Amino acid sequence: MEQQKLTRRQMVQRMAMAIGGTLVAPTVLLESCSFDPDTTTAGPLRLAMLDAIAETIIPRTATAGARDAKIGAFIDVMIRDCYYPDMQEKLNAGIKEIAVEGKKAIGRPFEEATQMEREEFLKAYDEAANQKPGEKVFGYRQEGKVAADFFTTLKELTLLGYFTSEEAATDGVINYEPVPTKYDPCAPVDENTKVFYSNI
Repeated sequence: MEQQKLTRRQMVQRMAMAIGGTLVAPTVLLESCSFDPDTTTAGPLRLAMLDAIAETIIPRTATAGARDAKIGAFIDVMIRDCYYPDMQEKLNAGIKEIAVEGKKAIGRPFEEATQMEREEFLKAYDEAANQKPGEKVFGYRQEGKVAADFFTTLKELTLLGYFTSEEAATDGVINYEPVPTKYDPCAPVDENTKVFYSNI
């Protein structure tokens, strides 16, 4: 059987196609990596609940709050797509508990409560999550890990979603520079200096 010989032109064409494929493929993959809050499968009540929890942790002030950054949808997607089923159950049970117990304690749905009422209610969960094993939590002694530690995960997800959101970067919460300038390791820092973030 006779082998075909490649001409120089055919070789260059094949190399160009191979190199082009390696350059285009990552670009196409990265295009699909943006978060779209509409991709959540949660209903409006669950999103309102998650937004209320997140807004209690990072309220709107002179800058955007967690609700402005759609952190409720972010938390829902993270729970659904990034946690094992046992952790999903734990987080979902905790969110449901906040909804049920919050309504009992406040007298109306948690998401309709004022910022102060929500803060006062969630303070117990925050304190319980920070207790050491064996200490009293909600009036009884816990064995092993504290039951309210799901709240720590909700706080972590809120902070992660908020500080990586466009709203935090563009509303002056962090010192975002899309094209960073010269690195200055000895720049003066005081209590008003914002943290630095760059997307590189």
